[in-house]
Amino acid sequence: MPDATANPYDTLVYPGFALTQAHPDRLATLATLFGMTPAEVSRCRVLELGCGDGVNLIGIALELPEAQCVGVDLAAAGINKGQAIVHELGLKNITLQQYDIMDIGRDFGQFDFIIVHGLYSWVPPAVRNHILTVCKDNLAEHGVAYVSYNTYPGCHLRDMTRNMMTYHVRDVSDPRQRIEESRALIQFVVETGMGNEQYRTSLQKELESILVRSDHAFFHDDLGEVNTPVYFHQFAAHAARHGLQYLSEADFVEIQLGVCPPKAVAVLKQLASDRIAQEQYMDFLKGRRFRQTLLCHAGTKLADEPSMDNVQHFSVSSQLRPETPPVDCASHTPAVFLGTEGRSIKTEHPLMKAALLTLSNAWPHAVHFHDLLAEARVLSGQVATTDEKELLHDARVLAASLLRAYAGTAVEFHLWSPRFVSHPSERPIASPLARLQAREGQTVMNLRHEDIAVEGSLEQQLLQLLDGSRDRAALATDLSKLVELGNLTMQQGGEPITDLKSARHKIAAELEVTLVEIGTKALLVG
Repeated sequence: MPDATANPYDTLVYPGFALTQAHPDRLATLATLFGMTPAEVSRCRVLELGCGDGVNLIGIALELPEAQCVGVDLAAAGINKGQAIVHELGLKNITLQQYDIMDIGRDFGQFDFIIVHGLYSWVPPAVRNHILTVCKDNLAEHGVAYVSYNTYPGCHLRDMTRNMMTYHVRDVSDPRQRIEESRALIQFVVETGMGNEQYRTSLQKELESILVRSDHAFFHDDLGEVNTPVYFHQFAAHAARHGLQYLSEADFVEIQLGVCPPKAVAVLKQLASDRIAQEQYMDFLKGRRFRQTLLCHAGTKLADEPSMDNVQHFSVSSQLRPETPPVDCASHTPAVFLGTEGRSIKTEHPLMKAALLTLSNAWPHAVHFHDLLAEARVLSGQVATTDEKELLHDARVLAASLLRAYAGTAVEFHLWSPRFVSHPSERPIASPLARLQAREGQTVMNLRHEDIAVEGSLEQQLLQLLDGSRDRAALATDLSKLVELGNLTMQQGGEPITDLKSARHKIAAELEVTLVEIGTKALLVG
Protein backbone atom coordinates (compact mmCIF):
# COMPACT_ATOMS: atom_id res chain seq x y z
CA MET A 1 0.00 0.00 0.00
CA PRO A 2 1.23 3.60 -0.62
CA ASP A 3 2.73 5.24 2.48
CA ALA A 4 -0.01 7.57 3.71
CA THR A 5 2.43 9.43 6.01
CA ALA A 6 4.94 10.44 3.33
CA ASN A 7 4.33 13.67 1.45
CA PRO A 8 4.14 12.66 -2.23
CA TYR A 9 5.61 16.03 -3.22
CA ASP A 10 8.76 15.08 -1.28
CA THR A 11 8.81 11.67 -2.94
CA LEU A 12 8.56 13.12 -6.45
CA VAL A 13 9.22 16.84 -6.62
CA TYR A 14 6.90 18.87 -8.86
CA PRO A 15 9.25 21.33 -10.62
CA GLY A 16 8.04 24.92 -10.65
CA PHE A 17 7.40 27.03 -13.71
CA ALA A 18 6.34 30.54 -14.66
CA LEU A 19 2.65 31.22 -14.02
CA THR A 20 2.37 34.07 -16.50
CA GLN A 21 -1.40 34.07 -16.07
CA ALA A 22 -1.04 34.62 -12.29
CA HIS A 23 1.62 37.34 -12.37
CA PRO A 24 0.65 40.45 -10.38
CA ASP A 25 0.71 42.44 -13.62
CA ARG A 26 -1.95 40.19 -15.17
CA LEU A 27 -4.11 40.23 -12.04
CA ALA A 28 -3.85 44.01 -11.66
CA THR A 29 -4.60 44.54 -15.36
CA LEU A 30 -7.81 42.52 -15.25
CA ALA A 31 -8.85 44.15 -11.98
CA THR A 32 -8.38 47.58 -13.59
CA LEU A 33 -10.42 46.57 -16.63
CA PHE A 34 -13.34 45.78 -14.33
CA GLY A 35 -13.07 49.07 -12.46
CA MET A 36 -10.92 48.15 -9.47
CA THR A 37 -7.92 50.13 -8.21
CA PRO A 38 -5.36 47.43 -7.39
CA ALA A 39 -2.04 48.00 -5.66
CA GLU A 40 0.92 49.27 -7.65
CA VAL A 41 2.47 46.18 -9.21
CA SER A 42 6.09 47.19 -8.65
CA ARG A 43 5.59 47.51 -4.86
CA CYS A 44 2.98 44.83 -4.23
CA ARG A 45 2.80 42.11 -1.58
CA VAL A 46 2.39 38.59 -2.96
CA LEU A 47 1.50 35.34 -1.20
CA GLU A 48 1.64 31.99 -3.00
CA LEU A 49 0.03 28.98 -1.32
CA GLY A 50 1.42 25.61 -2.35
CA CYS A 51 4.41 27.28 -4.02
CA GLY A 52 6.40 24.04 -4.52
CA ASP A 53 10.02 24.97 -5.21
CA GLY A 54 9.02 28.63 -5.43
CA VAL A 55 10.36 29.17 -8.96
CA ASN A 56 7.28 31.14 -10.03
CA LEU A 57 7.55 33.40 -6.99
CA ILE A 58 11.34 33.69 -7.33
CA GLY A 59 10.79 35.03 -10.85
CA ILE A 60 8.33 37.61 -9.51
CA ALA A 61 10.74 38.66 -6.75
CA LEU A 62 13.55 39.06 -9.28
CA GLU A 63 11.38 41.10 -11.66
CA LEU A 64 9.86 43.25 -8.91
CA PRO A 65 12.72 44.09 -6.52
CA GLU A 66 10.52 46.42 -4.44
CA ALA A 67 7.77 43.83 -4.00
CA GLN A 68 7.50 41.54 -0.97
CA CYS A 69 6.94 37.86 -1.77
CA VAL A 70 6.03 34.99 0.56
CA GLY A 71 5.65 31.37 -0.50
CA VAL A 72 4.50 28.45 1.64
CA ASP A 73 4.36 24.72 0.99
CA LEU A 74 4.04 21.67 3.21
CA ALA A 75 6.65 19.65 1.28
CA ALA A 76 10.23 20.20 2.44
CA ALA A 77 12.00 19.07 -0.75
CA GLY A 78 10.61 21.84 -2.91
CA ILE A 79 11.11 24.54 -0.29
CA ASN A 80 14.73 23.48 0.27
CA LYS A 81 15.41 23.64 -3.46
CA GLY A 82 13.78 27.08 -3.71
CA GLN A 83 15.66 28.44 -0.71
CA ALA A 84 18.94 27.38 -2.33
CA ILE A 85 18.01 29.31 -5.50
CA VAL A 86 17.03 32.39 -3.47
CA HIS A 87 20.38 32.25 -1.66
CA GLU A 88 22.36 31.87 -4.89
CA LEU A 89 20.54 34.80 -6.51
CA GLY A 90 20.94 36.93 -3.38
CA LEU A 91 17.27 37.91 -3.28
CA LYS A 92 16.17 39.78 -0.13
CA ASN A 93 12.50 40.35 -0.94
CA ILE A 94 11.26 36.78 -0.85
CA THR A 95 10.66 34.22 1.90
CA LEU A 96 9.93 30.55 1.22
CA GLN A 97 8.65 28.57 4.19
CA GLN A 98 7.74 24.96 4.88
CA TYR A 99 4.38 25.74 6.44
CA ASP A 100 0.96 24.19 6.88
CA ILE A 101 -1.70 26.29 5.17
CA MET A 102 -4.10 25.36 7.98
CA ASP A 103 -1.91 27.35 10.39
CA ILE A 104 -2.22 30.60 8.44
CA GLY A 105 -4.33 33.15 10.29
CA ARG A 106 -5.03 36.85 10.06
CA ASP A 107 -1.72 37.58 11.78
CA PHE A 108 0.17 36.07 8.82
CA GLY A 109 -0.18 39.42 7.06
CA GLN A 110 -2.04 41.22 4.32
CA PHE A 111 -1.29 40.68 0.65
CA ASP A 112 -2.29 42.51 -2.52
CA PHE A 113 -2.22 39.34 -4.59
CA ILE A 114 -2.70 35.73 -3.48
CA ILE A 115 -1.79 32.90 -5.86
CA VAL A 116 -3.22 29.39 -5.37
CA HIS A 117 -2.29 27.22 -8.34
CA GLY A 118 -2.84 23.48 -8.52
CA LEU A 119 -4.02 23.17 -4.92
CA TYR A 120 -7.78 23.67 -4.46
CA SER A 121 -8.88 20.47 -6.24
CA TRP A 122 -6.08 18.36 -4.78
CA VAL A 123 -6.69 18.82 -1.03
CA PRO A 124 -9.40 17.63 1.39
CA PRO A 125 -12.54 19.75 2.01
CA ALA A 126 -11.23 21.31 5.22
CA VAL A 127 -8.14 22.60 3.43
CA ARG A 128 -10.23 23.89 0.51
CA ASN A 129 -12.29 25.85 3.02
CA HIS A 130 -9.21 27.31 4.64
CA ILE A 131 -7.72 28.29 1.27
CA LEU A 132 -10.72 30.55 0.71
CA THR A 133 -10.55 31.76 4.32
CA VAL A 134 -6.97 32.89 3.67
CA CYS A 135 -8.08 34.49 0.38
CA LYS A 136 -10.63 36.48 2.39
CA ASP A 137 -8.80 37.25 5.64
CA ASN A 138 -5.32 37.89 4.23
CA LEU A 139 -6.31 39.72 1.06
CA ALA A 140 -5.89 43.50 1.05
CA GLU A 141 -8.97 45.67 0.50
CA HIS A 142 -8.33 46.10 -3.23
CA GLY A 143 -6.58 42.75 -3.62
CA VAL A 144 -7.04 39.92 -6.11
CA ALA A 145 -6.79 36.18 -5.48
CA TYR A 146 -6.03 33.66 -8.23
CA VAL A 147 -7.31 30.12 -7.69
CA SER A 148 -7.02 27.30 -10.22
CA TYR A 149 -9.07 24.08 -10.02
CA ASN A 150 -10.46 21.20 -12.04
CA THR A 151 -14.01 21.55 -13.33
CA TYR A 152 -16.95 19.60 -14.60
CA PRO A 153 -18.35 18.69 -17.03
CA GLY A 154 -14.99 18.14 -18.77
CA CYS A 155 -13.40 16.25 -15.89
CA HIS A 156 -16.07 13.52 -15.92
CA LEU A 157 -14.06 11.81 -18.68
CA ARG A 158 -10.82 12.32 -16.78
CA ASP A 159 -12.45 10.91 -13.64
CA MET A 160 -13.26 7.73 -15.54
CA THR A 161 -9.64 6.92 -16.37
CA ARG A 162 -8.39 8.20 -12.99
CA ASN A 163 -10.70 5.78 -11.15
CA MET A 164 -9.48 2.90 -13.29
CA MET A 165 -5.84 3.73 -12.69
CA THR A 166 -6.04 4.36 -8.95
CA TYR A 167 -7.83 1.03 -8.52
CA HIS A 168 -5.17 -0.72 -10.60
CA VAL A 169 -2.22 0.64 -8.57
CA ARG A 170 -3.96 0.61 -5.17
CA ASP A 171 -1.26 -1.64 -3.69
CA VAL A 172 1.72 -0.02 -5.47
CA SER A 173 3.81 2.52 -3.54
CA ASP A 174 6.76 3.25 -5.83
CA PRO A 175 5.98 6.43 -7.83
CA ARG A 176 7.66 5.25 -11.05
CA GLN A 177 5.89 1.93 -10.93
CA ARG A 178 2.54 3.64 -10.29
CA ILE A 179 3.11 5.87 -13.31
CA GLU A 180 4.16 3.06 -15.65
CA GLU A 181 1.45 0.62 -14.62
CA SER A 182 -1.30 3.25 -14.79
CA ARG A 183 -0.38 4.28 -18.31
CA ALA A 184 -0.03 0.64 -19.34
CA LEU A 185 -3.53 -0.15 -18.05
CA ILE A 186 -5.26 2.55 -20.10
CA GLN A 187 -3.20 1.61 -23.15
CA PHE A 188 -4.26 -2.02 -22.68
CA VAL A 189 -7.94 -1.06 -22.39
CA VAL A 190 -7.75 1.10 -25.53
CA GLU A 191 -5.87 -1.50 -27.57
CA THR A 192 -8.32 -4.25 -26.56
CA GLY A 193 -11.00 -2.22 -28.35
CA MET A 194 -14.03 -3.45 -26.44
CA GLY A 195 -17.07 -1.39 -25.51
CA ASN A 196 -19.13 0.83 -27.79
CA GLU A 197 -17.65 3.41 -30.13
CA GLN A 198 -18.29 6.35 -27.80
CA TYR A 199 -16.46 4.59 -24.96
CA ARG A 200 -13.49 3.67 -27.16
CA THR A 201 -13.19 7.18 -28.58
CA SER A 202 -13.31 8.79 -25.13
CA LEU A 203 -10.63 6.46 -23.79
CA GLN A 204 -8.41 7.03 -26.82
CA LYS A 205 -8.47 10.80 -26.28
CA GLU A 206 -7.73 10.43 -22.58
CA LEU A 207 -4.84 8.08 -23.38
CA GLU A 208 -3.34 10.63 -25.76
CA SER A 209 -3.43 13.21 -22.99
CA ILE A 210 -1.98 10.79 -20.42
CA LEU A 211 0.96 9.82 -22.63
CA VAL A 212 2.12 13.40 -23.26
CA ARG A 213 1.69 14.56 -19.65
CA SER A 214 4.94 14.84 -17.71
CA ASP A 215 5.61 12.18 -15.10
CA HIS A 216 5.39 14.59 -12.16
CA ALA A 217 2.13 16.16 -13.40
CA PHE A 218 0.62 12.74 -14.10
CA PHE A 219 1.66 11.36 -10.71
CA HIS A 220 0.39 14.27 -8.63
CA ASP A 221 -2.63 15.32 -10.69
CA ASP A 222 -4.07 12.05 -11.96
CA LEU A 223 -2.83 9.58 -9.37
CA GLY A 224 -2.97 11.82 -6.32
CA GLU A 225 -4.97 10.77 -3.27
CA VAL A 226 -7.37 13.70 -3.80
CA ASN A 227 -8.56 15.13 -7.10
CA THR A 228 -11.94 16.83 -6.72
CA PRO A 229 -13.33 18.74 -9.70
CA VAL A 230 -16.33 21.02 -9.16
CA TYR A 231 -18.82 22.81 -11.32
CA PHE A 232 -18.05 26.51 -11.68
CA HIS A 233 -21.28 27.55 -9.96
CA GLN A 234 -20.27 25.41 -6.97
CA PHE A 235 -16.88 27.11 -6.75
CA ALA A 236 -18.48 30.57 -7.05
CA ALA A 237 -20.94 29.71 -4.27
CA HIS A 238 -18.10 28.40 -2.10
CA ALA A 239 -16.21 31.65 -2.62
CA ALA A 240 -19.33 33.69 -1.83
CA ARG A 241 -19.74 31.90 1.51
CA HIS A 242 -16.27 33.20 2.36
CA GLY A 243 -17.07 36.80 1.43
CA LEU A 244 -15.46 36.66 -2.02
CA GLN A 245 -16.89 37.38 -5.46
CA TYR A 246 -16.04 36.36 -9.01
CA LEU A 247 -13.92 38.86 -10.92
CA SER A 248 -12.76 37.16 -14.11
CA GLU A 249 -10.70 34.34 -15.51
CA ALA A 250 -6.93 34.85 -15.66
CA ASP A 251 -7.08 34.38 -19.43
CA PHE A 252 -9.49 37.09 -20.60
CA VAL A 253 -10.34 35.17 -23.77
CA GLU A 254 -12.01 32.48 -21.66
CA ILE A 255 -14.93 34.75 -20.72
CA GLN A 256 -15.66 35.94 -24.25
CA LEU A 257 -19.08 35.04 -25.64
CA GLY A 258 -17.72 35.84 -29.08
CA VAL A 259 -16.06 32.41 -29.28
CA CYS A 260 -19.55 30.87 -29.57
CA PRO A 261 -21.67 30.71 -32.73
CA PRO A 262 -24.09 33.69 -33.00
CA LYS A 263 -27.16 31.50 -32.39
CA ALA A 264 -25.56 30.09 -29.24
CA VAL A 265 -24.82 33.61 -27.97
CA ALA A 266 -28.48 34.55 -28.35
CA VAL A 267 -29.60 31.47 -26.41
CA LEU A 268 -27.00 32.01 -23.69
CA LYS A 269 -28.22 35.55 -23.11
CA GLN A 270 -31.72 34.17 -22.58
CA LEU A 271 -30.59 31.36 -20.27
CA ALA A 272 -28.10 33.27 -18.12
CA SER A 273 -29.44 35.78 -15.63
CA ASP A 274 -26.00 36.79 -14.36
CA ARG A 275 -22.27 36.31 -14.99
CA ILE A 276 -22.07 33.15 -12.88
CA ALA A 277 -24.81 31.44 -14.85
CA GLN A 278 -23.30 32.62 -18.13
CA GLU A 279 -19.92 31.16 -17.24
CA GLN A 280 -21.52 27.89 -16.15
CA TYR A 281 -23.40 27.51 -19.41
CA MET A 282 -20.18 28.32 -21.28
CA ASP A 283 -18.52 25.42 -19.44
CA PHE A 284 -21.35 23.17 -20.57
CA LEU A 285 -20.75 24.21 -24.19
CA LYS A 286 -16.96 23.86 -24.02
CA GLY A 287 -16.73 20.81 -21.81
CA ARG A 288 -14.24 22.79 -19.74
CA ARG A 289 -12.11 20.79 -17.31
CA PHE A 290 -9.89 23.47 -15.76
CA ARG A 291 -10.33 27.05 -14.59
CA GLN A 292 -8.04 29.82 -13.40
CA THR A 293 -10.41 32.12 -11.57
CA LEU A 294 -9.80 35.57 -10.10
CA LEU A 295 -11.62 36.58 -6.91
CA CYS A 296 -11.95 39.82 -4.96
CA HIS A 297 -13.80 40.93 -1.84
CA ALA A 298 -17.58 40.69 -2.07
CA GLY A 299 -18.02 44.37 -1.25
CA THR A 300 -15.89 45.55 -4.17
CA LYS A 301 -17.86 47.39 -6.85
CA LEU A 302 -17.16 45.89 -10.28
CA ALA A 303 -18.13 47.06 -13.73
CA ASP A 304 -20.57 44.80 -15.57
CA GLU A 305 -18.31 44.88 -18.62
CA PRO A 306 -14.63 45.80 -19.11
CA SER A 307 -14.41 49.52 -19.81
CA MET A 308 -12.51 50.69 -22.87
CA ASP A 309 -11.90 53.95 -20.99
CA ASN A 310 -9.53 52.01 -18.72
CA VAL A 311 -7.40 50.94 -21.69
CA GLN A 312 -5.65 54.32 -21.55
CA HIS A 313 -3.98 53.22 -18.30
CA PHE A 314 -2.14 50.34 -19.98
CA SER A 315 0.97 49.70 -21.94
CA VAL A 316 0.38 47.39 -24.91
CA SER A 317 2.54 44.71 -26.50
CA SER A 318 2.05 42.36 -29.41
CA GLN A 319 4.03 39.74 -31.25
CA LEU A 320 1.95 40.14 -34.43
CA ARG A 321 3.83 40.81 -37.68
CA PRO A 322 2.49 42.10 -41.02
CA GLU A 323 1.71 39.25 -43.37
CA THR A 324 2.79 41.24 -46.42
CA PRO A 325 4.91 44.28 -45.57
CA PRO A 326 5.05 47.16 -46.18
CA VAL A 327 1.72 48.17 -44.64
CA ASP A 328 -0.09 51.19 -46.05
CA CYS A 329 -1.27 52.81 -42.82
CA ALA A 330 -2.73 55.89 -44.53
CA SER A 331 -5.35 54.02 -46.57
CA HIS A 332 -8.29 51.76 -45.82
CA THR A 333 -6.66 48.84 -47.65
CA PRO A 334 -7.06 45.72 -45.45
CA ALA A 335 -3.90 44.39 -43.83
CA VAL A 336 -3.34 41.08 -42.06
CA PHE A 337 -1.09 40.72 -39.02
CA LEU A 338 0.01 37.22 -38.00
CA GLY A 339 1.26 35.87 -34.68
CA THR A 340 2.07 32.56 -33.04
CA GLU A 341 -0.42 29.73 -32.43
CA GLY A 342 -2.65 30.83 -35.30
CA ARG A 343 -3.32 34.33 -33.93
CA SER A 344 -4.16 36.93 -36.55
CA ILE A 345 -5.94 40.23 -37.09
CA LYS A 346 -7.30 41.66 -40.31
CA THR A 347 -8.08 45.35 -40.21
CA GLU A 348 -8.63 48.16 -42.67
CA HIS A 349 -8.67 50.97 -40.08
CA PRO A 350 -5.61 53.20 -40.57
CA LEU A 351 -5.19 53.92 -36.86
CA MET A 352 -5.28 50.23 -35.87
CA LYS A 353 -2.93 49.23 -38.69
CA ALA A 354 -0.49 51.89 -37.57
CA ALA A 355 -0.78 50.81 -33.93
CA LEU A 356 -0.13 47.14 -34.75
CA LEU A 357 2.86 48.10 -36.89
CA THR A 358 4.24 50.20 -34.02
CA LEU A 359 3.82 47.30 -31.59
CA SER A 360 5.46 44.93 -34.06
CA ASN A 361 8.52 47.16 -34.28
CA ALA A 362 8.69 47.54 -30.49
CA TRP A 363 8.38 43.84 -29.62
CA PRO A 364 9.21 42.40 -27.09
CA HIS A 365 8.79 45.76 -25.36
CA ALA A 366 5.42 47.33 -24.59
CA VAL A 367 4.30 50.82 -25.63
CA HIS A 368 2.11 52.98 -23.38
CA PHE A 369 -1.32 53.71 -24.83
CA HIS A 370 -0.76 57.47 -25.10
CA ASP A 371 2.56 56.99 -26.90
CA LEU A 372 0.98 54.36 -29.12
CA LEU A 373 -1.86 56.69 -30.04
CA ALA A 374 0.55 59.50 -30.89
CA GLU A 375 2.74 57.27 -33.07
CA ALA A 376 -0.28 55.67 -34.76
CA ARG A 377 -1.69 59.10 -35.65
CA VAL A 378 1.61 60.03 -37.30
CA LEU A 379 1.95 56.74 -39.22
CA SER A 380 -1.64 56.92 -40.42
CA GLY A 381 -0.99 60.36 -41.88
CA GLN A 382 -3.11 62.41 -39.52
CA VAL A 383 -2.02 65.98 -39.03
CA ALA A 384 -0.93 67.15 -35.62
CA THR A 385 -3.77 68.71 -33.67
CA THR A 386 -4.63 70.11 -30.27
CA ASP A 387 -8.34 69.59 -30.84
CA GLU A 388 -9.38 67.66 -27.73
CA LYS A 389 -12.56 66.39 -29.36
CA GLU A 390 -10.64 64.87 -32.27
CA LEU A 391 -7.98 63.38 -30.00
CA LEU A 392 -10.64 61.89 -27.71
CA HIS A 393 -12.40 60.36 -30.71
CA ASP A 394 -9.17 58.72 -31.92
CA ALA A 395 -8.36 57.53 -28.42
CA ARG A 396 -11.73 55.84 -28.06
CA VAL A 397 -11.51 54.26 -31.52
CA LEU A 398 -8.07 52.84 -30.80
CA ALA A 399 -9.01 51.73 -27.27
CA ALA A 400 -12.06 49.85 -28.56
CA SER A 401 -10.00 48.13 -31.26
CA LEU A 402 -7.26 47.17 -28.80
CA LEU A 403 -9.78 45.83 -26.29
CA ARG A 404 -11.22 43.54 -28.98
CA ALA A 405 -7.69 42.45 -29.88
CA TYR A 406 -6.94 41.78 -26.19
CA ALA A 407 -10.08 39.66 -25.92
CA GLY A 408 -8.75 37.59 -28.83
CA THR A 409 -5.21 37.28 -27.34
CA ALA A 410 -3.71 39.27 -30.23
CA VAL A 411 -2.30 41.96 -27.92
CA GLU A 412 -1.37 42.09 -24.25
CA PHE A 413 -2.15 44.84 -21.71
CA HIS A 414 0.24 45.74 -18.88
CA LEU A 415 0.35 48.04 -15.87
CA TRP A 416 4.00 47.18 -15.27
CA SER A 417 6.88 47.30 -17.73
CA PRO A 418 9.55 44.63 -17.21
CA ARG A 419 13.15 45.75 -17.24
CA PHE A 420 15.13 44.12 -20.02
CA VAL A 421 17.08 45.11 -23.14
CA SER A 422 16.62 43.72 -26.63
CA HIS A 423 20.11 44.48 -27.90
CA PRO A 424 23.15 42.86 -26.26
CA SER A 425 25.69 45.26 -24.79
CA GLU A 426 29.47 45.03 -25.17
CA ARG A 427 29.52 42.71 -22.15
CA PRO A 428 26.05 41.11 -22.21
CA ILE A 429 24.23 40.23 -18.99
CA ALA A 430 21.42 37.68 -18.93
CA SER A 431 18.81 37.22 -16.23
CA PRO A 432 20.53 35.47 -13.29
CA LEU A 433 17.57 33.09 -12.91
CA ALA A 434 17.75 32.11 -16.58
CA ARG A 435 21.51 31.54 -16.27
CA LEU A 436 20.92 29.26 -13.31
CA GLN A 437 18.12 27.36 -15.03
CA ALA A 438 20.23 26.90 -18.18
CA ARG A 439 22.66 24.84 -16.10
CA GLU A 440 19.93 22.27 -15.50
CA GLY A 441 17.90 22.19 -18.70
CA GLN A 442 16.63 23.90 -21.81
CA THR A 443 13.63 25.69 -20.34
CA VAL A 444 14.23 29.05 -18.67
CA MET A 445 12.11 31.92 -17.39
CA ASN A 446 12.50 35.21 -19.22
CA LEU A 447 11.98 38.72 -17.87
CA ARG A 448 8.41 38.82 -19.22
CA HIS A 449 7.71 35.97 -16.77
CA GLU A 450 7.36 33.34 -19.45
CA ASP A 451 8.93 29.91 -19.72
CA ILE A 452 10.75 29.67 -23.03
CA ALA A 453 12.79 27.02 -24.78
CA VAL A 454 16.53 27.47 -25.19
CA GLU A 455 17.35 26.55 -28.77
CA GLY A 456 20.30 24.16 -28.94
CA SER A 457 23.44 23.61 -26.92
CA LEU A 458 25.22 26.78 -28.13
CA GLU A 459 22.45 29.02 -26.79
CA GLN A 460 22.26 27.00 -23.57
CA GLN A 461 26.00 27.24 -22.89
CA LEU A 462 26.23 30.88 -23.99
CA LEU A 463 23.38 31.90 -21.71
CA GLN A 464 25.33 30.59 -18.69
CA LEU A 465 28.33 32.76 -19.60
CA LEU A 466 26.42 36.06 -19.85
CA ASP A 467 27.27 37.49 -16.43
CA GLY A 468 28.66 40.81 -17.71
CA SER A 469 32.32 39.84 -17.30
CA ARG A 470 32.99 38.82 -20.92
CA ASP A 471 33.11 40.70 -24.20
CA ARG A 472 32.58 38.96 -27.55
CA ALA A 473 36.20 37.72 -27.77
CA ALA A 474 36.09 36.26 -24.25
CA LEU A 475 32.75 34.58 -24.95
CA ALA A 476 34.13 32.98 -28.11
CA THR A 477 37.22 31.80 -26.21
CA ASP A 478 35.23 30.25 -23.37
CA LEU A 479 32.81 28.57 -25.77
CA SER A 480 35.79 27.08 -27.63
CA LYS A 481 37.10 25.73 -24.32
CA LEU A 482 33.75 24.03 -23.76
CA VAL A 483 34.12 22.37 -27.18
CA GLU A 484 37.59 21.12 -26.18
CA LEU A 485 36.19 19.72 -22.93
CA GLY A 486 33.38 17.96 -24.75
CA ASN A 487 30.66 20.05 -23.08
CA LEU A 488 29.58 21.75 -26.32
CA THR A 489 29.16 20.22 -29.75
CA MET A 490 28.86 22.48 -32.77
CA GLN A 491 26.98 21.18 -35.78
CA GLN A 492 26.98 21.73 -39.52
CA GLY A 493 24.10 20.42 -41.60
CA GLY A 494 22.81 18.42 -38.66
CA GLU A 495 26.14 16.64 -38.19
CA PRO A 496 28.61 17.25 -35.31
CA ILE A 497 31.78 19.18 -36.17
CA THR A 498 34.75 17.12 -34.98
CA ASP A 499 37.54 19.47 -36.08
CA LEU A 500 38.31 22.04 -33.33
CA LYS A 501 39.36 24.76 -35.77
CA SER A 502 36.12 24.39 -37.76
CA ALA A 503 34.14 24.46 -34.50
CA ARG A 504 35.80 27.75 -33.55
CA HIS A 505 34.91 29.24 -36.93
CA LYS A 506 31.33 28.09 -36.44
CA ILE A 507 31.21 29.73 -32.99
CA ALA A 508 32.56 32.99 -34.42
CA ALA A 509 29.93 32.91 -37.18
CA GLU A 510 26.98 32.19 -34.86
CA LEU A 511 27.89 34.12 -31.71
CA GLU A 512 26.30 37.45 -32.58
CA VAL A 513 23.23 35.86 -34.14
CA THR A 514 22.70 33.81 -30.99
CA LEU A 515 23.17 36.86 -28.74
CA VAL A 516 20.55 38.75 -30.75
CA GLU A 517 18.18 35.78 -30.48
CA ILE A 518 18.65 35.73 -26.71
CA GLY A 519 17.81 39.45 -26.70
CA THR A 520 14.57 38.95 -28.63
CA LYS A 521 13.52 36.41 -25.98
CA ALA A 522 13.63 39.09 -23.24
CA LEU A 523 16.48 37.37 -21.41
CA LEU A 524 18.98 40.24 -21.23
CA VAL A 525 19.31 42.91 -18.58
CA GLY A 526 22.38 44.48 -20.20
